[in-house]
This record gives sequence, structure tokens and C-alpha cells, in this order.
Amino acid sequence: MLSGKAQAGFTYIGLLMMMAISGIGLAALGEAWHTASQRDKEQELLFVGAQMQAAIKQYYQQTPSPIKEYPATLQALLLDKRGPKPQHHLRRIYIDPMTESKEWGLIKEQERIVGVYSRSTARPFKQEGFSEAYQGFAGAKSYQDWQFSAKQGADSAASSANARTPANSQSATASPASPSSATMAAVAGNGSAGSPEKYASCGATLDAANLACHSGCGALTSPACQSCLGTAFNSYRQCLR
Repeated sequence: MLSGKAQAGFTYIGLLMMMAISGIGLAALGEAWHTASQRDKEQELLFVGAQMQAAIKQYYQQTPSPIKEYPATLQALLLDKRGPKPQHHLRRIYIDPMTESKEWGLIKEQERIVGVYSRSTARPFKQEGFSEAYQGFAGAKSYQDWQFSAKQGADSAASSANARTPANSQSATASPASPSSATMAAVAGNGSAGSPEKYASCGATLDAANLACHSGCGALTSPACQSCLGTAFNSYRQCLR
């Protein structure tokens, strides 16, 4: 028979072992969560980067004068008054999911913006498996190497970027079965002929629908999520007509 002190000692040792095992398990769980969260942010970055890239390219292509020009500021993408009718190449300046800031790194030529990139210096988890438009991102040492330049000629959005729609409502737009950014911007451009109130109302409805999709369908790449986002975008187009 063990004495009371011996029994207490064994109980204490068992408790310490249990705490150690629990700590290891919690650490592994935390690491897995961090990795999954980082990968989700990478997909958001690919999506919003492609959106902004396409908006810059459209701004350039729709220059009313014979001499094409890129925007001087990102804000110029929100309301382009160069032509007879204002154009909305981008509905908002997206948040960089890696830095959680609207401060983007800017790729410039002659003081004009030709592209953007994240200012994060962290090393990406995603090192391969990019779409054809972004093969140059493979093996990047930091997210700053993921440069979304309008001069790359990539004018597709979610499908070309192999991306998920941002969960943050400040950086969310529709991804109807991965629609192109050019398509979405064109729809926005067509809707800009209407009143600003209508444009804002339709945009707010789209944001709410996107948020509902993100909350209910899980991963963006799932068929259910793609279908949900597609329906949201089609409703947005109908609203602008």
C-alpha cells in the first residue's frame, strides 16, 4: 500500500504529464490554425490583386485621348471623369489582407501607377500551383514579389488568380463562378450611367450577398460557394440595369 504522500506525488506527476501533453496539442492546433488563416489571406490577396490589376488596365484602355495613360492615384480608379460619362473601374480601394491596410506598394512608371503589390515582407506559404497569368509568383521570397501589374496583360479576376473572395467586407467583390475583373468592371461602368444612389445601393446589396456566401458555403473553391457568388453577381448586374 502506498502512503498518502506517495499517492499525492504520483497524482502530481500525472497532472504535470497531462498538462504537458495538452500544451503540445494546443500548440499544434494553434500552428495549424495559423497556417490555414495565412493560406486564406493568400487567396484573398490573389483575388483583390487581380481586381486592382484589371481596374488599372481598364483605366488605361478607356483613356479618351489618343495618348493612353495610367492612373496617377488609386483613387482615380473609383471615379474616372476623363470622358463624357464618369466611369467606376473599381468600387473601393481594397484592403491588403496581409497587412490589413489600404496602403499598397505601388508599381510606377513616369509617376503613373501600373500595378500594386502587398507591402508584407513575410514569405508566402504558396510557392507553386499558380495560374498561367501568375507563374512568376512561384518561389517568391516575400509577398512583395507578388506584383499585380497591368502590363502583364492578365485581365482576369478570380478564375485567373485561383483566388477566393475576401471575407473582409471592405475588400469583398463578387466572384460569380470566378468572373473576370474586366467583366465586373464593365458592368460597373454600364451602371455608372445611372444615379450614384442606384450604384451605391446595388453595391451594398452585392456586399451583403457576398458576406452571406462567405459565412455559409465554406471554401471559395467549393461548388456551393461558387454557385452562391455567381447568383450574387447576377443579381448585381440585374440591379444596375
